[in-house]
Amino acid sequence: MRARREAIAALKAQRAEAARFRRSVTLMAMSVVAPGSAQLVAGHKKTGKIALGIYGGLLGVTALVLWLVPLQDLAGLAVRPWLLTAFKLLAFGVAAAWVVLLLDAWRLGHPPGLNQKHRLIMIGATLALAAMVSTPFVVAARYATAAHDAVVEMFPSGEVAAASDGRLNILLLGVDAGDGRVGVRPDSINLVSIDVRTGEPAMISLPRNLENARFADGTPADDEFPRGFSGDGEGDASDYMLNATWTFGEENPELFEGPSGPGPTAVKQAVEGTLGVPVHYYVAVDLQGFRDIIDAIGGITIRVNEELPIGEKGRVLEPGLQELDGYHALWYARSRESSSDYARMARQRCVLGALVDQADPQTVLSNFVDLADASKSVITTDIPQQDLANLVGLAMKAKDQDITSLQFVPPLIVPADPDIGLIHDEVDALLDGDAKPAPSESAPSESSAESEEQPADEPAEQPAGEPSEDRPSEDRPSEDRPSDESSEEPDDEPRDEPSQDEDDPADPVEMSSACSYE
Repeated sequence: MRARREAIAALKAQRAEAARFRRSVTLMAMSVVAPGSAQLVAGHKKTGKIALGIYGGLLGVTALVLWLVPLQDLAGLAVRPWLLTAFKLLAFGVAAAWVVLLLDAWRLGHPPGLNQKHRLIMIGATLALAAMVSTPFVVAARYATAAHDAVVEMFPSGEVAAASDGRLNILLLGVDAGDGRVGVRPDSINLVSIDVRTGEPAMISLPRNLENARFADGTPADDEFPRGFSGDGEGDASDYMLNATWTFGEENPELFEGPSGPGPTAVKQAVEGTLGVPVHYYVAVDLQGFRDIIDAIGGITIRVNEELPIGEKGRVLEPGLQELDGYHALWYARSRESSSDYARMARQRCVLGALVDQADPQTVLSNFVDLADASKSVITTDIPQQDLANLVGLAMKAKDQDITSLQFVPPLIVPADPDIGLIHDEVDALLDGDAKPAPSESAPSESSAESEEQPADEPAEQPAGEPSEDRPSEDRPSEDRPSDESSEEPDDEPRDEPSQDEDDPADPVEMSSACSYE
């Protein structure tokens, strides 16, 4: 009988232990599913009601926002510094409160009453669940911090520019101020014009070696150079090309006053006067750090139409569909062995198009922190924080639309003596919708000779009638050529004027007809 009573007591104790363990597990599970419910069930009704009320309120507000607020408006909220700070604090607060409720649920499970095995299980489960529920909020807070820092560091406070004739014009500059280079000289100069009503984008490219650029009417620089930016035969001609205006502005700040700084203001005024349209903002990307941005989004996919040399070691980018990391994407955009400046302009447009085409929300979010960190160090702009929300919405409108592109290259213009009136007419026709994109089957090619050898279905890069300029590497100064892979970067020295054998001007083309990403 004694043995029987001991067995029954042991069984009851075992069942009681199992019941306590189940209760502890249940309380923990309830705290994960609905924080505060464990406290409500365990008799701590006030705490439970407050926690459940806050939890239900947050869920309800989140559901209403996702249901009622358009995606572009949500994206616009994500660039407001005060809101990012509030969201970061809220995320940390929710994570901390949830962890506290989990620990309280573990306490309510009366861990001292459990055996050692169950106590260890509950401790491990509590820590794992605390990490599980807090991690999403910590990650969200980290994203908010990265976005806040990027907005504050990259974008100044200032006045919002009003669109002109329904379009907002943003100047995109690829600048190179690396070691051994005198001043800042934009390597690529593109104006992106977006219809603020439809989001329809157009890209206008100017060659960096354009001479006699006009400055905007009524500016001090226009009074200084009434016949265009020129040294009137004095000094080096390269000091008066379009890409020299930044350095000229830095050297003559009295001519280029404004919040953007003398260098960017000089380029903006030169592009504005040359194209005949206002330039509202500029964005300059340091080409030495450009590859960091490409790497931050995981690379880009581009179809390379012809073999492109990389440095002096016989290495090349092979033709075909290529997954390019930042290093090779930079070479694709800037390599000019057996190529012309204008071919480089076309490839640079392709890289920009690839970024727009492939930087989808999922890719950006998955690489957001790296992308924000890279952008802070390589991008300068005068876009004010106050206009970011509007620009994000505009960018989302433009995201899924074809980019119509117009390049001012020979034979459309002669860079050494451009017809400014013709440039104004072509730009007006493009932005008014009078210029029709060239069909894909007549997409521009590197040169007429190369076009004959190229398959009919092969995407091409160059405007129709694009002249080619082959300059052997041995003819170039040795200091312009990279010596090893660690220091290899495409050079940035002016080239001779290409020959002009064609008479028909290049037509505007859809970006997709000149570039292929699949």
